[in-house]
Amino acid sequence: MACFFSISCGAQFAPAAGQPGSTALRADSSCFINWAKRCSIQRGYKQINLPDSGFASVGMAAAAEGPAATNGVVSLGDGGIATLTFNPPITDGNGFDFAVFENTFLDTFLELAFVEVSTDSLSWARFPAKSLTQTKTQTGAFGFTQPTRIHQLAGKYRHPYGTPFDLKDLAMMSNIRIEEIHYVRIIDVIGSIDSTLGSKDSEGRMINDPWPTLFASSGFDLDAVGVINQLPSASSLPINKKSILGFNPIDETLVSNCADPLHLEIFNSQGQRVIQYTLEPHTALPLHLLPGMYSVRSEHHSIKIIITSTR
Repeated sequence: MACFFSISCGAQFAPAAGQPGSTALRADSSCFINWAKRCSIQRGYKQINLPDSGFASVGMAAAAEGPAATNGVVSLGDGGIATLTFNPPITDGNGFDFAVFENTFLDTFLELAFVEVSTDSLSWARFPAKSLTQTKTQTGAFGFTQPTRIHQLAGKYRHPYGTPFDLKDLAMMSNIRIEEIHYVRIIDVIGSIDSTLGSKDSEGRMINDPWPTLFASSGFDLDAVGVINQLPSASSLPINKKSILGFNPIDETLVSNCADPLHLEIFNSQGQRVIQYTLEPHTALPLHLLPGMYSVRSEHHSIKIIITSTR
């Protein structure tokens, strides 16, 4: 029993960016194939229990549109909300499907936010956040939080690294379609350990992060949301609806239905590029890959394939 207790108390999640076992994804990673198209903001107060403090004011909503590290950031304030739109929609693939970027400059100065997704902007599902940070002493405005104590909360990693999310974690939610996510919502965590003010994780624990932050840049500073897996856009298909790139699962070959050469990149489920190849018009490419799911991408097209045999 003593052994079990010590293991439970020492439970940890993925470590900081650059450390073994970290899930952090760099903004310039080739795994990102798209970014948020639009963003709307509902600002929160600089300090939730002081309405006279005014609202957070750094940045505009457009700062969260497009790639990370290009448009600045937008500060949400205590409990502030950013709603981002994606076209084509994000879809559930193998591994992580999107990542959220914040602008923190240290591995341990973490301003956190909940992440929710929606198919129709009416019904939302929240990723089950967990915080094991102590709640006896309030983390100050410039206090530290260990990323190993945080899970499923945006802001876990320093810039230029994003916190990734896997839609499969919401597969049991009936009010969304994880294969078609048009909206992502970022909600600032109010880091007060006062139960009448602060935010709680999915298991009812208070989330202790820097608070109060009586600044114009109060709260979560949203930089961007990057897409890893998305549905093909209508514009990526020819008018005759025949895909320019096909996959024959019987002999596990990629088939070009295009009149021009296709410059292909194939990524494994960890987002690592395993093949780079130019497929000539109306030809086939036999694949010699380990069993698993892969993403095949050309300039304007992307498909998922599953390899089942070892060749």
